[in-house]
Amino acid sequence: MAAPLLGLLTGRLRFKHLRLIDALAHSGNLHRVAIDMNMTQPAATKILQDAEAVLGVQLFERRPRGMVLTDIGGYVADYAARLLRETDSFADGLDNLKAGGFGALAVGAIMATTPGLLPRAIAELKQRRPLMTIRLLAATSDILLDALGRNEIALAIGRFTEPKDALAFDIEPLSKEELWIFTAADHPLAGHRSLNLADIAGQSWVLQPKSSPMRQLIDRTLAEQGIGSLQNIVETTSIFATLHLVREAGMVACLPKSILVEGVARGTFTRLPVSLPNQLGPLGIITRRGETPSATVADFIDVLRAISRRDADALEGIDP
Repeated sequence: MAAPLLGLLTGRLRFKHLRLIDALAHSGNLHRVAIDMNMTQPAATKILQDAEAVLGVQLFERRPRGMVLTDIGGYVADYAARLLRETDSFADGLDNLKAGGFGALAVGAIMATTPGLLPRAIAELKQRRPLMTIRLLAATSDILLDALGRNEIALAIGRFTEPKDALAFDIEPLSKEELWIFTAADHPLAGHRSLNLADIAGQSWVLQPKSSPMRQLIDRTLAEQGIGSLQNIVETTSIFATLHLVREAGMVACLPKSILVEGVARGTFTRLPVSLPNQLGPLGIITRRGETPSATVADFIDVLRAISRRDADALEGIDP
């Protein structure tokens, strides 16, 4: 038997209510929201009052500096944001299908570990569904998981960053990558046969932001060895920027073996003989827990699995 509130939600709650709640949650200014939604402030006030009446709760507190979500209002605003994003995605996919396409797919990936995997997977999916619109979010794992939790993307290729992630998401491991610390081939450290982290901690480094698992591993290892934190750092999520700064600015960096193996073989980069415990969690396909993937998502996951298996076979036995 449906709860009484469910009947009110399906019968009286409208998208205009959700859009106003979402906009007001971000700006906190009802006058500005009314302008953005092309309506008068009294009309916006009436929509908010209607929403609060339907839900039976106060969503915002009116304060001198603007309107602030109540605790229950925050819960409602999160729901509104998720539903609006899903509706936008549905509309994009439907427009694509009506135009003769194959819908839309939004995915996210940590490009620092998937520069070869993801382009080939997308290329293969586009061969199967050439008119499909694919949206790609390239970011660190923490940002991807946040986007996945908000339904902004259908799946992520990344890693768990906190134990609680396992409660909200499922992960299918693709690989457990080996990390290499490296420099340009002409760097003064490139010819050394034996080094440790203490020897290179004073160098200029280019690393991912502190929120990324790779950076957290390096910082944790430095602390465990009593070295302290690195001081001379450039932070970026861009692989291109990382490789360029190592090659042109003489910096030290850390990236997965799969990214570096060709550059090391060509003599562009040199892997430093530094022991680094590779304790990163597995890289994998992350989806929302308990959610059945659509046919398009399932197709993309199959492509990722196949390419990952081929890559693992190709990398087997490759040494620096």
